[in-house]
Formats: sequence, C-alpha cells, structure tokens
Amino acid sequence: MGLRKRSAALGAVAGAAAAALAIAGCSSGSSSSAANGSTGSASGSTSAPSTLTVWRMGGSVPSQVTWMNNVVAEFHKEFPQYAKTQVNVKWIPWGDRTTDWNNALSSGKNIPDITELGNTDTPTEAASGILASLNTDLNSWSGTSGLVKGMLANDTQDGTTYAVPWFGGVRAVWYRTDQFKKAGITSTPTTWAELEADAQKLQKAYPGTTGFDAITNDTNAFASFIWGAGGQIATQDSSGKWTADLTSPQTEAAIKYYVGLYTTAKVSAAKYIGETELGVAGATSGGPNEDFGLGKLDMYIDGSWAKATLPKNSVDTANIASFPIPSQNGPDPAPVFSGGSDLAVFKTSPNQQAAWDLISVMDNPANSTSFAALSGFFSPYSAEISKSENTGGAFNAGFAKAALNGQTAPLNAKNWPTADNGKLNIIPTMLKQLMQGAPFDSTVAAANTQLANVLNTGSAS
Repeated sequence: MGLRKRSAALGAVAGAAAAALAIAGCSSGSSSSAANGSTGSASGSTSAPSTLTVWRMGGSVPSQVTWMNNVVAEFHKEFPQYAKTQVNVKWIPWGDRTTDWNNALSSGKNIPDITELGNTDTPTEAASGILASLNTDLNSWSGTSGLVKGMLANDTQDGTTYAVPWFGGVRAVWYRTDQFKKAGITSTPTTWAELEADAQKLQKAYPGTTGFDAITNDTNAFASFIWGAGGQIATQDSSGKWTADLTSPQTEAAIKYYVGLYTTAKVSAAKYIGETELGVAGATSGGPNEDFGLGKLDMYIDGSWAKATLPKNSVDTANIASFPIPSQNGPDPAPVFSGGSDLAVFKTSPNQQAAWDLISVMDNPANSTSFAALSGFFSPYSAEISKSENTGGAFNAGFAKAALNGQTAPLNAKNWPTADNGKLNIIPTMLKQLMQGAPFDSTVAAANTQLANVLNTGSAS
C-alpha cells in the first residue's frame, strides 16, 4: 500500500488466522466465466451467487473477522436478494498479491470477486486489465461525492475508475506538547523557517537531543517537502512519458532546505544519513522511531500507525501530538503521500453486480471509518477525516488535517519500485551524497537523468 518501507506485510495488520460465522478464511472453490465485456459498470450476472470471494491482503485477526461478519450481516439486510450468499475471505500475503492476481486472470480458476489492493497497485493493475470498470456504479452510489478527490483520482485512468479508496494513512510531524511549551513554542510551525527555528529552540531547551530527523531513506516523507515548495518529483504527459523534475527551481529549493537541516542548520544528526524511520536498511530498531520514543529526538516524521511500534520503555507518551508537514511558506500544509488500500471488482468475476453491492456496504462512510480505526488509519471520506481532526485528540489532529491533501503520483508509477528500492534508491542516494558533501548541481542532475530513465524504461541505463 506504499505507506512505509519497513515491511510489505504492514499493508494490513498481521495476526493469527481466524474464521467465524459467514466468513471463511479459505480459498473459494468457484471458478471464473469469461469476462462480461462491460465497459461502464461491474454488472455481470444479476442473479444471486451462492458465494462471493473476497481477497484481503495480509493476515487475518479476530477484530477484522468480527468487522467483516457485521458487514456481511448488513449486506444481507440491505440486499435481501443475497440473503443466502456466503461471503468467503481469502487472506493473501502482500508479497504474493501480483502473482496470485496474474494466476487467477490467466487460469480462470479460484478467482476473487472482490480484491483489496494497495493504492499504489491500482494504476498498474488497472492497466494490466484485471479490474472491472466501476463508472456506472459510482455515478449512482451515494458515497461517491464524499470521497477525497485525490484518492479517487488515483483509481481513475482515462476517465474510467477501476477501484474505490477504502482507507488511507499519511505522515505528519510528531512532537510533545510539554516540550514545545518549555521551549517557548506557542504554536506549531507552518513554514520551513519556523520548523527549523523550532528545532533549534528544542535542542537548546533539551541539551543533547536532536531537533529533527532529516533521514535520507524515506522518499515518501521527503516528497512532502518537494510538493510543499510547489515542485514535483516527476510528471507524466498524455502519451505516458515521464519527465523527471528534480532539477526544477522548486524541487531544488526543497532539496537544499532538507539537506541543510543537517549541513547548515545543525538540527539533524549524522546518524540519520542512510537511515529509514527504523534505522539502517533492514533494521527494526535504532532509528528515529526509537530515539523519539526515548526522548532523544524532539520531532520526527512518521505515520499514525507507528504509535504501536514505539519502544515499550518510551517516555512522556501522554504528551505526544502531531502537526502537518509544513509547506515552504505556509500557511497551508504541504501535500502528503496518501498510502492505503482500495477495493475493486475482478474483471473476470461472474458476479460483478453482487461484488459491487458488497463493496458499497464495506466502503460506506460508517464501515470504512470503523475499519480504518482498527489499525490507526483514516476513512477515505472528507467529512469523516475532518470530524476526526476535532475528536481524535492531539495525536490524531495533525494527521487528519494532512490527510485532506493527499497525493500519490509518481509514487504509484509502474517503475517506481525500481527507482526507489533495491540497489538504486535514487532519491535517498542523492540526499545521502549531498549531506556528505557531494557537489549539488552535478549530483542532482545525475539523479534526475537516472530517474527519468528508470520511470520510462525500468532500467537505469
């Protein structure tokens, strides 16, 4: 789902397998018929199927099984024609999802009627032809108008929408309210200059701490600085060609500011060069997440979902709060990468209308909000997000405000994993080199050329 790099399995809450009531945590025995050829609606057969198969990503936990059981009961009540339809849930490991989708499409066997997919998966899978169009369904669905526009736009290609956003997560800046008060900071920063100044005040008030974690290995977080300056990482034209934008004035301003948090402002530490939020690549501890929990780091960027991963001996947890990542000049926050999961109808499902009807219940405002709350995420509905800004306490406030301004491209591009994972890590490598003293112009230009090549061809050469 693109929320963080610590583990692909964190796209859903992992846990022990469970099954209850109408939900079966096993593969469906049904097989596919040929695609029905619908171009505007997940229409399929209008008769009530004996089963509907839902593919969920990750591992089953009892709270999610209970949630789904309640949804199925609501589905049967709202659509009495499906009163005898059994809903089977199959749990797919995140790392297996692409292979399983392709196998289902090519073999026509054991296909899902509904599949969860990470929102960074949706554009690629829609282009591959495995998802049914939802246009007609969305035109008549009461939930459509309330969805966050940017989330729905991610699921739309050339005027056709192939999925609906189900839940999302964003990053914000974590801080402690009591520490801000002691440092004389009366309001959270809304500009880059204020963020830097506040980090310096905190370091002065709390000697031996680091004001902010300018880590190099979290492009999803760094993207907000680029977007907050009015820049882009890369843009795609109508023909599908990508242009890398790292050398634009706006993006270069973001790069210089972020690198300068370490090199000139001295509010970040050398240890964060080459680190993710959890530490060095592959580590599960030793990074800013742990440092913040233990009071060694004053502010850091992470998602709301990460609260459960703070060290057990964390200090002053009652005063942890959040604010949106500032934009260059304020007052509005910077856009944030909005990761999460979508729901889609499998194109070769013979039960497309029933599948959509179940999605409409799973993803209505009340159910999507209650599901998101199970694992620290947000509903895809603007009104529900705004409500949580006022009712979710100081910790959730910053995340809720940030979630209203989500962005995904180009972090959902087909070749983005090649650009941002493995041995390339184009932007993290560039930031690391700059923090270690590499010349700015040539380093950024080289990264820009490499990024364009990878996005367009899948290869760095």
